[in-house]
Amino acid sequence: MKDITGIILSGGKSLRMGTDKAFLKINGKLLIEHTIDLFNTLFAEILISANSEKYQQFGFEVIKDKIPDCGPLGGIYSSIKHSKNTWNVVISCDTPFVSKGLITRLTKNIGNYDCIAPIHDGIREPLVALYNKSCLPVISENLKAGIYKMHFQLEKLNCKYVDVLDLVQNNPKLFANINSPEHISIMKIEN
Repeated sequence: MKDITGIILSGGKSLRMGTDKAFLKINGKLLIEHTIDLFNTLFAEILISANSEKYQQFGFEVIKDKIPDCGPLGGIYSSIKHSKNTWNVVISCDTPFVSKGLITRLTKNIGNYDCIAPIHDGIREPLVALYNKSCLPVISENLKAGIYKMHFQLEKLNCKYVDVLDLVQNNPKLFANINSPEHISIMKIEN
């Protein structure tokens, strides 16, 4: 998948966690390292969307938000704009259980779309999705209008939804999002 860029969203404020989530250890590795390890097997270009220099320690280009304080949308916009490739896989660093099988299923659906997003049980997953550079004008307009919700972006884009219910049934933690210390204990994850 040399013609796809992997983008790791790590620029969040981690307000519920109280500390930078990317640097929490889950199953013996930093959260961000789970996504780095996955992306290293798939993509030639990997970008980290973050507003802190400390992310440079991982050896990848760190992209700061061009428009600050607008949540994940700002990081997605800035990173896709900077990407060398037309298609980009975006994953939030707080979803450490995303699998190569999921990414492969999504990329097999590449076509004339702005976005390819997984869906299961009616739940859309905009922070584990593929985005084409063609989405940039719509996202730019929404950023200017102060419309930052990711689900709204999907509604405005030409988005292909890929049913991944079978993958979730085989791996219930596939889209597990680590947002607070309680999530770590509830999910019985080693830290």
